[in-house]
Amino acid sequence: MIVIKEDFKDFKTGEFPYDKMHTALGEYHHFKNPGYSGNFYDTVSLHQWRSLDGSWMVTEEDGTHFMEQNRGDNTKGAFLDTYPLLTHKCKLYSFYTIEYDYRPFEVLGYGGVAFNYLTAREYSFFGMKDNKIAIFNRFQNEFEEIASKEYIIDSINTYHVKIEIKEKSIKVYINDKLELDGNFNLKFGRRIALISKSQARFSNLLVSMTDSDYKSHIEALKKEEERLILKQDKYSKLELIKKLDLKNFGTGRQIRIARYNNMTYILFIQHQKRYIRDSFAHISSMTLIDINGNIIWQYGEPNNSFDNTCISADLPVQIADINNDGKLELIYAVNQEVRISDFLTNKLIKSIPTPIIYNDPNVKNEPFYRLNVDAIRVLDFEGLGYKGDFIIKDRYQNVWGYNKTLENVWRYHNKNTGHFPYVLDINNDNKDELLIGYDLVSSEGKILWSLPFDSDHTDEIIYAKLHKDLDYKFILASGNEGMNIINKDGTIFKHNEVGHAQRVSVAKYDLNMEGLQIMSTSFWGSDSIIEIFDYKGNRLKSIENGENGNIITPVMYDGINTLAISNAGENGGLLDSNLDIVVKFPNDGHPSLSTEAYDIDDDGIDEILCWDQKSMWIYKSSKFTKPKKNYIKYPDSGFSNYRGEYLISTDDLS
Repeated sequence: MIVIKEDFKDFKTGEFPYDKMHTALGEYHHFKNPGYSGNFYDTVSLHQWRSLDGSWMVTEEDGTHFMEQNRGDNTKGAFLDTYPLLTHKCKLYSFYTIEYDYRPFEVLGYGGVAFNYLTAREYSFFGMKDNKIAIFNRFQNEFEEIASKEYIIDSINTYHVKIEIKEKSIKVYINDKLELDGNFNLKFGRRIALISKSQARFSNLLVSMTDSDYKSHIEALKKEEERLILKQDKYSKLELIKKLDLKNFGTGRQIRIARYNNMTYILFIQHQKRYIRDSFAHISSMTLIDINGNIIWQYGEPNNSFDNTCISADLPVQIADINNDGKLELIYAVNQEVRISDFLTNKLIKSIPTPIIYNDPNVKNEPFYRLNVDAIRVLDFEGLGYKGDFIIKDRYQNVWGYNKTLENVWRYHNKNTGHFPYVLDINNDNKDELLIGYDLVSSEGKILWSLPFDSDHTDEIIYAKLHKDLDYKFILASGNEGMNIINKDGTIFKHNEVGHAQRVSVAKYDLNMEGLQIMSTSFWGSDSIIEIFDYKGNRLKSIENGENGNIITPVMYDGINTLAISNAGENGGLLDSNLDIVVKFPNDGHPSLSTEAYDIDDDGIDEILCWDQKSMWIYKSSKFTKPKKNYIKYPDSGFSNYRGEYLISTDDLS
């Protein structure tokens, strides 16, 4: 019985859809690359491929369509183990046989088909290269060879490959001759994928099953569908409660939200990019509205074009009572100034110029005379009793600390700063320390300890008590350095290889499990992987949903259950602790570019905000009860697209 048949004739010749700029926008924006994808998806994005074309394209010869790996290798450093992959959406629930035709155009790296495919970092595959064929199992960075032999291949030849996977065995035939066999344990419910480090073409892909295996496959598939439906039926549905017309001031995931005087306000921020890509953007427009869509004030000239609204960086804006006068202020940086203004009027209170960086030996590749601020955050390093101080930073090199009188009193320059320092009073002296990238920094700007990491940078940080019997820990998504749990003294509690760790969140996702759980996502080299860990950092489950923009923000959904947002796309929704989508977004045409959770009416239940440049739609659970516990989450005064999100009840840890 044929389960998968792909001759690629449903594709027009041309490139398989991909992000042509190889941007980081998909870290927290959800979008589909334009074009036809058929039954496949490609989640392997990589900044090293900028200025290069896509990984896959469809060609034709003599009426046959081919799916070609189009880039060869072109990986280096931490991404040497990144394989271009084109993954089939179909999950297989029994034993099967794969057949395909393969012609290499160069033979430096392995090319073939992956099976037992869970994620781009966990699969098995058969591959051929210049003088060897082999079967491998891959888990994260480890490759285990199951069987191999010498085998000379030539780029002028096309090879017919057949892979038979039966109970505890695998056999590989090339041109109808048995070439490899070995012991193998197939896991049901996984996928197949084209995989290649070499430029090569694939055609006539078939996956077949015996009649009995096909029957088992269909029965298991039906059971899985029924299992998910039963789960989803236990949760109330999402209800659309509000639509806002954003006119010309909409944006990507660059908003700030504040609850003030019993009203929720949303600030939409637009930008223009200066000098090079996303590194030196400046704020071009801001619009403050109330939750009913009434415009309170506007700064600048709104322009909701893609270039002015989507960026893979923070914009330096925060909302806080930095004057300790009982009123909210807006603190932001624009045109080489830091400005503090009244939140509800944007009337300027005071301002200072940003630091001079011209000829500064600790500032590299910055094109301006004064600093173009990358991010800003308020804190209390003076012991004021309120967050009346602030820091500003450049992109990855320096952090400047300013006191309440707007004096620059210290400066950090050591390791990569990451995107957004974490603020905490770690030693209970009523003064805030900071975790800046890999370094814990005192309230005086001195380095207290430094992690043994030097590559890449930290994208997100959480400081939390994961279990009542454990002390507080730092939870870090540190790019190529993985997902790490760090003790208060800077020693490593747990290190997890997850690829390029991008996002992290902490919550009581499982009501029946000890302690809190950690979710993480990956991006470069293996986008769309979501994983969940227990409080000790042990991996519980991994999935790959084939889509970008997975923000994994915890949501107090119905007063009892904490769920996590994947994305608001067609296949997105809210995840439970098993990483199942238990609440789907309605098929109602809502925007899905950006998503956030916020309790807009202060009743303890999170609303879910979905928006793009044109409109914002707001959803809420259609049935809920008042939560019996008090929860803490990231403060409104510290918004960043690079902050680890948490939703924690102290009752669970006492």
